[in-house]
Formats: sequence, C-alpha cells, structure tokens
Amino acid sequence: MSSLSYDDLVQRVLSLDLIDLPKLREVESSFGAQAFTAEQFLQALQRRGFLTKYQVERLMNGDTTGYYYGDYRIQYLIGAGSFARVFRCVHRKTGQVVAVKVLRARFREDQTAIKEFEREGELGMQMHHPNIAAIYESKTTKYDHYMVMEFVEGRTLREELNAQKNGRLVPERATRIVRDVCSALDYALKRGYQHRDMKLSNVLLSTSGKAVLLDFGLLTDDSSGFKTQRAIEYAALERATHVGRDDKRSDLYFLGAVYYQLLSGIAPLGEIKERSKRLDAGRFKMIKPIRDVAPYVPRCVAYVVDKALKFNPEERYQSPGLMLEALDAAAKTLESGVDVEQEEKLILAAKQEKEKLTTVLIVEANPELQNAFRASFKNAGYRALVVSNAERALIRLDDADSTPVDLVLFNAQSIGASAVEAFNKMLDDPSTNTTPAILLLDENQVKWAPKAKRSKTRLAVGMPITMKRLLMVVDKLTQRDVKPTPAPEPAPTPTDAKAQPAPQAAPKAAPKPAAKVEPIDPEKVATSVDLFPTEAYDAALDGAFEKFAEPIPEAKKPRATEHAAPQPVEPVVDDSVDEDDYYYTEDEDLDE
Repeated sequence: MSSLSYDDLVQRVLSLDLIDLPKLREVESSFGAQAFTAEQFLQALQRRGFLTKYQVERLMNGDTTGYYYGDYRIQYLIGAGSFARVFRCVHRKTGQVVAVKVLRARFREDQTAIKEFEREGELGMQMHHPNIAAIYESKTTKYDHYMVMEFVEGRTLREELNAQKNGRLVPERATRIVRDVCSALDYALKRGYQHRDMKLSNVLLSTSGKAVLLDFGLLTDDSSGFKTQRAIEYAALERATHVGRDDKRSDLYFLGAVYYQLLSGIAPLGEIKERSKRLDAGRFKMIKPIRDVAPYVPRCVAYVVDKALKFNPEERYQSPGLMLEALDAAAKTLESGVDVEQEEKLILAAKQEKEKLTTVLIVEANPELQNAFRASFKNAGYRALVVSNAERALIRLDDADSTPVDLVLFNAQSIGASAVEAFNKMLDDPSTNTTPAILLLDENQVKWAPKAKRSKTRLAVGMPITMKRLLMVVDKLTQRDVKPTPAPEPAPTPTDAKAQPAPQAAPKAAPKPAAKVEPIDPEKVATSVDLFPTEAYDAALDGAFEKFAEPIPEAKKPRATEHAAPQPVEPVVDDSVDEDDYYYTEDEDLDE
C-alpha cells in the first residue's frame, strides 16, 4: 500500500463520495483505543460491506481515479472481452444498479472501433424487449467511451452448462431458453437488425430463468450500409454456402448450434481455437443429427435442431418467426406428452438418473443462502437436503430410515462454532466417520481450522470460494474412487504440517502409455469458460482437491467489536483478451 496516512485516506474516501462520514465514524469507533493503520481501516470497511474489494484495492494502490463512469460508482468487474470490459455499478444518487460496458483503453485512438462501439449503443437504445439487455445511455468523454446497460443477475449459458453434472439441460428447459433467444432475434430482425455473434457466452440466464441476449457489438442492420466485423464462423459459413454477407438465416444456424449443445452437452462445431480450422467449411457439413449423439432427445425437439443446422440455407428456417413457431409447437408437444416413445425414454432416464443422484446435506441457517445452495446443487445434478442447525444435522445422519447422505456441508458463517463441534462429532460416530464433510469458514473463523479434525475427505475451506470451485471439490469428495479412511487422524496444525507425511490418495487405474496428461493449473481451469477433455478435468480436480486439503493458517484474532457484514460474491474475471473472439473483416481472404 502507498504511504497514505489515515487522515489522508479519510479525506480521499469522502471526496470520492465512496462512503459517508457516519459510516466512517462507526468503523473508527469499533477499534476503540487500539491503534490501527490505514490498511487495517480499509479492510474493516470492506468487512462491513461499506466498500467493495475493487474499491479497496484501488485505494490501497493510491489511485485517485477509476471509481466512476459519469454518475455511476464502480463496484467490481463482471466481464471482459477483446474490445470491452463490463462493470457492475450503482448510481451515486438513486442507487440504481446497472452494468457499464467500457471500450478498452487500447482502442481509444481507433476510430473504427469507436464508431462501432458508439453505433452499438445507439442501435441498442432503440430496442426494448424482455429478452434483450436494455441499453439506457451511451456516453463519450475525453478519456472513455461507455454505455450504461440493464444489469441482469445470473450467469451465461456456458457457465450454466459447466455447472451441470452431466453437462446438459433437460429438453423442456433448453427449449424455453432457445425460445426466449429466438423471440429476441425475431424482434430485432423485424426492425432490420441481426445479432451476428450467436454463442453460449452471449446468452445470459437470469436468476428468474429468463434468457437474455447480450453483446450486440457485431449488430448489423440492412438500411444503413454500415459494415461491421463479423464472427469468423459466420464469415466461413456464408462463404461456404455461397450466400451474401449478413444472411438473416446465419443467426438461426448458430442458434441451432446452441440448442444442440444445451440438449446434448456436445458442441456440434467442436471447441476449436486455431483460426485456420475455424474457417474450414467441412465443419458445417459434418454435423451429426442430434439423435445420433443423444438418442434420448425427443423427436419433436430433434426436428427443430436438425432443421436449424441444415447446411443448405434454403432448407433451414427462413426467419426467426418461423423457427419461433416450431419451438412453440415443440414446447407444447413436450408438455402434452404426445411423443409417447420419447416420453417413456425420458421418464426411464430420469428415474435412473434420480437413483444415481449424490445426496448432499447442507447445514445452513440463513434462509436466502439455503435457497441459493439448494438451487446450485440441484442444478449441478445433486440431491440437496437442507437443515438449519448442527444438532438437527446429526439427528438426521443418525436416522437409519432416511435417505443416505454422501456428503455434509457445514457453513460456520451462519451457524457458528457448533459447525466445528458437529464436524468433529461425525468423526467420533462409527455410523458417520466415513462420510465426507466440508467446513466453510469465513476470514474471522479460520482460527478454528486447527481444531477441526480434517483428512483427505474432511476439509476446512476458507472463504471466499466460488460456487463452481465448491462444486468441483464436492464432486471430487463424492467420487467412488475416493475411499475415506474409517478413522482418520486430525489434520496437522500449521506449525507441524511439514513433519506429517502426505495423506495417501486412493488407488487409481494404471494410465495407458499414450494418455499422458500435462499438469493443469487449477486456478486457470476454475475461471475458464471453455470446455476441456475428461482427462484434463480429472487432473484439474486433483489439483483443486490438493489445494483445499492443505491446512489453513491461523488468522489473527479480530477485536470483539468487529462485526463482519455479509459480502456479495464478486466474480473472478479473466481480464485478458479472449482468444476465442476471432472476427473477420472484408479485406481478409478466407481461402488462405
């Protein structure tokens, strides 16, 4: 941290209007007579929820700018692409939460990029549809170009698929999502606009289940004659099928590809990074009918997918409106159960899937967090049971007539020290000493970690942790090849960790000579939005598992007057250039 004094810090925070004086005095008084540094004061402000991590880091670096775009105070970064970054912001007076999309600094002198960015904002403000993220205003200043957009709480379809244990969605849900997107395309086309960059990461699934189409950065319209860039797959498809640039059926082709992947978990065009291979016309000709790779998909749904993905554009849906009609018919068929043969297969598959479900018992007192945990584990393919206190959890585990539990998750943040006691009692009870368990501790509770009896299947995890990472650890602990020790010794404390032998991993099948897997960085894998092979996934889980099995160092004891406020989870964002964002301009030769 810069050598900023406490008085200078207070003056800066107040002048930036990041916090008001009463809140500053409230935190100041919590230290009592104890001396404290500017850094300690900032950390206390963050714990109380008065400042975000993003704001604290800038203050600690001594930054005097970068806290606002116009009247919108930046809270944290929520997304980054090749051309722009997106921040979650709040209006300094009204408190309205918005998303602010900002052109990257390296394009500030690029007039072509600036014109396209401004045009996206201008055209976006003309569209008002429930399945299109609204753009409220577009601004240009001496230093920045940005647009203020609707903030939609949720995650992209790519993130949603990655969170599913089987990597796909049920036909009813997939159809509802694609119908939402198709409705947005139909609305846009009727006003002369096309999207031109249809993919999983450009569709956001809100917490209410509504699909919202994002990123009209490559939006084109048939009246202005303005030629934007286009996604490289669009250029390759249109060249291969001998149609004109900006063919209105191209959006429907790639929406069909999204539908295909939602239903099967398989990307019909593959997950390819090399630019030359992405230009290969053969990719569009070799897509297998969806029932060849996913025979459980109902015929009424498969018909829509396969028609949208016809290589010959004349055989595809000729407009979003026609595809929307087909999606409505498929949804009604699924609802009515007319497709008897496929319905029977779906029921059988659902029954078999339910019998295989892994059961997680969640011990959480906060009703809102109960719902969040329940929804996240259910969407990931687990059976989620929730109890509100540790005593009830132990009674539930001791009930021989109830559904067996495969893992217990104690959230000490809400139930306190009783979480550690119950965590240890499980080990002392012969009926539960082999059941995996996870103890979640916040930054003020990590001092309890040495008291928790830990092992390879009993972890104490310090917060914060993303839900995706937590699900990875749960998945690893509940795998059949992980065999818990009947009565493991307590995990070593940080002072004697080096003297303890490393825990023995469960035996694994001997790898094939040709199946060598390079080491995977679990941090990189945890934030990646790209799919990766099974071997790499297993290696990544091993890395993440070892990371969380390490003893947690004891934290400094906080003052009794400190009270940590619930903190919103700030997403981990890879702010580098997305190598997946290849675009094609008219002066390039696709045949090279």
